[in-house]
Amino acid sequence: MSSDPYSRFAVSLASQLVETETSFKSDSEKSQLVHVQGNESQIFLLDMTPFAASPEEVTAMPFFDGVSSVSKLLSAYQHAKQSVPFEIDLPGATHNLSGYADDFMAAVLVKANSALTDKQAILIAEWVKHLDIYCAVKSVESFLYSHADLKLLEIAPDYGWDVVFDHMAIRCGSQKNKDAERVSTLLKDKHAYVSTQFSSEAYYQFPDGWNAYPVYKILKNGQVLRIFVDQSDADVPEQIIQHWNRVYGYTAHHLGIRATMLKNGMRMAVPLDDVMAALEKEGINILTPTGHYTKGLLLQVFTQPEKNFDIPKDLKAEISAYGSQLEKTIENAKLLELVSRRELSRKAAKEYFSLYGLNYDLNNPHHSAPIYQYFLPAQAAHVIRTSQQVVMK
Repeated sequence: MSSDPYSRFAVSLASQLVETETSFKSDSEKSQLVHVQGNESQIFLLDMTPFAASPEEVTAMPFFDGVSSVSKLLSAYQHAKQSVPFEIDLPGATHNLSGYADDFMAAVLVKANSALTDKQAILIAEWVKHLDIYCAVKSVESFLYSHADLKLLEIAPDYGWDVVFDHMAIRCGSQKNKDAERVSTLLKDKHAYVSTQFSSEAYYQFPDGWNAYPVYKILKNGQVLRIFVDQSDADVPEQIIQHWNRVYGYTAHHLGIRATMLKNGMRMAVPLDDVMAALEKEGINILTPTGHYTKGLLLQVFTQPEKNFDIPKDLKAEISAYGSQLEKTIENAKLLELVSRRELSRKAAKEYFSLYGLNYDLNNPHHSAPIYQYFLPAQAAHVIRTSQQVVMK
């Protein structure tokens, strides 16, 4: 067995999964892999090896701790955004952006200043302060624009749920200009993110004409941050991601949020169906979920897109020239992705956090320890396709 502690942990975990789940199969060559049969007779390989990294500081805390009003939230957001390099600080990063991209974000902030309540501002700040600056800034933008995101934060206490960050997707331009490469390099060089130690999770190529770079980070409070940096392929001018980037800049395409709860002395994932039902009760429509074949290791679904009908006509006409369907799909400005990941046992969670030199705390919601850490390309492709559905509000 490997002397690498991450690999030893993965081998043990994969063995346990195969023993307890009859639909999971072991790999004949790599004992840290698990095979699972998906839809349409597809076989997926799940690598159980946690990404290797050293815990980083919770850099959002100094900015968002103690926020007590809308004005203080917006001030904290601006100061945090100015404190470290973001995409627009990089040479070449703005070449694809329209002038409207700045207007879009400015309008979001103006509306928040008049429509957001102080109670909601406090709720947002209390949530994002446990992240790093990058994810906190992008999450604030998401909460200010997306009704679904904020509603989940508001209703979670009523159900006894701990709602935690799972991941976000940043929409870049085109591979022709190395846009996602630029952003993933920024995240690794300036924000302490890492690619995984195995090549299969460093880059995804999708048949729908786009590609992505997943990067990861663990904070000293135990919170794991996952960022999906995506872009359109160089030879697919009609692919939506580059056009979303042109209209909305480097705002998050979606924020992925999970809910966990304490039950019988364990931290457990709230079933995805329960979260979907709770949001539907609040009038939030849900799109098509995916991942049931993973037996709860990774379940995902989008809420109905937050629509933007204010895109300038000339910009929309310019984009629609690449394909008539873009006239409507470009209005899908923001989505909330609901995620559910089955949790490790209490014993395994202790072992998992010890890999990072952290002591597991059952009562700390940021010490959520999913069995499967990563993304499944087939599911990522599914949710991006559903995010392009033309859903009228």
